[in-house]
Amino acid sequence: NLLQSIREKERKAIEEQDPAISQAKWRRQMIASLPKLFDMIHFLFQSIKRSIITKEELMHRIIASHLDIVDRREVDEQLRLLQELVPEWIYEKLASTGDLLLCINKIASPESIRARLAEAK
Repeated sequence: NLLQSIREKERKAIEEQDPAISQAKWRRQMIASLPKLFDMIHFLFQSIKRSIITKEELMHRIIASHLDIVDRREVDEQLRLLQELVPEWIYEKLASTGDLLLCINKIASPESIRARLAEAK
């Protein structure tokens, strides 16, 4: 058992040194957290009674309300993944002021979007 444990730790260490494997692992972790982020964004848009918000304000609100998220890059990547996986629900638009806006489709079914995110790989 000890030998097996050591071999397993060595295998994990080698995997983590491989950038492709560690990047794929990071992506899986980001995708795994998307249903929770979706719920948070969905609730936020309901509470502000709008379907558009600046990306900056949304990121600020996400970081401020989630103590487990400290890295802006993490939030940015999760928002990018949401746009990749459910583009009919959330998308970016450039405002005339130059601000980047995030828009959501309030008509889309939250249940079906949540289910798709839970199944995403």
